[in-house]
Amino acid sequence: MGSWRIDVSHSRRIPFAALVALTFLTPASAWQVPPGIRRRPTIRYFIATAYSVEGNGASGKWSHPGSVAADRRVLPLNTRIRVYGAGRYSGDYTVEDTGGKVDGHHIDVYMPSHAEAMKFGHQRVKVVVLKYGDDEASPPNPQQKAEAKAVNRTVRASARAAPPK
Repeated sequence: MGSWRIDVSHSRRIPFAALVALTFLTPASAWQVPPGIRRRPTIRYFIATAYSVEGNGASGKWSHPGSVAADRRVLPLNTRIRVYGAGRYSGDYTVEDTGGKVDGHHIDVYMPSHAEAMKFGHQRVKVVVLKYGDDEASPPNPQQKAEAKAVNRTVRASARAAPPK
């Protein structure tokens, strides 16, 4: 009598190949979390520095308080974050710029005053990602630029009028 031998190596390859093909053929939208389900926020630690140069950022918006520069590979443009551990600069920010020296886990917080930015120095901060951005730039908006410049002037004027600490 002859012995029957089953070759299982081929029977395992077919389902694996189907799984790999299914993974690549499934649209990316199917892997995203449905809108009704809440995800735990992403918490990361960054080195925070400050900058005070006015201008259009990578997102197309004029620099203003509440904006930060970050590495697009870590925090895409238009990402909403909450910064902890930065003293009076802790709070909510939007990633609206990138920078040549902003690489990896490093954010640059915009401040209208150069003296304020120098005083901030560099600090280790905790960042909670509230909502990842779309990494899309928009065309410059003259209205947003005018409003941001007015806010920047007001902040600088109040900083000059305040007594030194």
